[in-house]
Amino acid sequence: MKSERTRYTKEEQEKILQYFSDLKGDVIRQFLSEKNLPRSGTKPELREKIENWLGEGNLQYEDLVLFLDRIAPWGKQHIILYNGPDSEVRKWCEKEKAENILNNAKLTKYLNSKLLLMLPEKLSFSSIEYSDKRLRILAVKRREAWERAEKYDQEESIQEGKLELRAFLLQVTRAVVVFTWDFISNNASLQITQLPSREKYEDVENELASLMEGFLDLSRFDKLNLRPVIKKLHELEQKGSPEARSHTIAYQSAGGRKITAESPTPEDSVLGEDRIDTALESIRSQSVGHIGNFYWLPTSANSNPLRKEIHTIIVGNKSRINFTTPNEEDDVEYVLSRVRALSQ
Repeated sequence: MKSERTRYTKEEQEKILQYFSDLKGDVIRQFLSEKNLPRSGTKPELREKIENWLGEGNLQYEDLVLFLDRIAPWGKQHIILYNGPDSEVRKWCEKEKAENILNNAKLTKYLNSKLLLMLPEKLSFSSIEYSDKRLRILAVKRREAWERAEKYDQEESIQEGKLELRAFLLQVTRAVVVFTWDFISNNASLQITQLPSREKYEDVENELASLMEGFLDLSRFDKLNLRPVIKKLHELEQKGSPEARSHTIAYQSAGGRKITAESPTPEDSVLGEDRIDTALESIRSQSVGHIGNFYWLPTSANSNPLRKEIHTIIVGNKSRINFTTPNEEDDVEYVLSRVRALSQ
């Protein structure tokens, strides 16, 4: 896949360096190793070296953005899972028909090419990868949010009384959205990097739907019902064969009332007290899963490849799953495969 040279504004260059420097040290060293550049030193020292290499031309800003795009789908994120439309998948499996669809939508410049956009004002395609087995669309957008900065708060006296000034910092983030449609399984997913608080993931889903409107109708994809996943994980844990440890389980009754049980710490299960366990079992049989805060466990069951616990929050009423920390691609794919299986 080819990458096109991109002109970045001064702000974008500063943000590329900031976002890259915010990565974990071992991830930065992985990138430097791939570029055959020295990788010893502390994070501040590595940042200084990267700035120098950018200035000398040993690195390009595109190199950093390409790497950010590569790891973004496995960072903190919310994922919506879909079943694809049977009537559409057949024509997308035929290369000539699919390329005609993209050509008619004037999208051939994105096909198997990367524009490496950084902070476009509106959601924009960065790349479209196509084969007769899969369609993968990556789009990015600038996001702004005012975040509280208590350490800058001030108090002063004025004639009318005491005046309190509360500080906020403008945070500029880069939203990365990845839509993947596997033609073999006819499964699809929408990955949205973690948004600032108060922003809605449904709004991003609608933005992408509008962006794809000329060649793909997202409304024809059925969202997976994740409510049964919460119930089945709870049931497996209660039977002594857990796939995940529950920290919070919330159920919703037919009348819309919600009941939540929470363990004392993330290291403890919700289960463990007979009266509460019995009550939850009764509630489970008469309700639907609402929220499930689970830690997926490394076990030998289901050919489980996990080497560490994976923290997720299943938002049953929104049909999405939140990965609260960065993870390896294989770990995310495994958890998603189990979510799909348990949703049946």
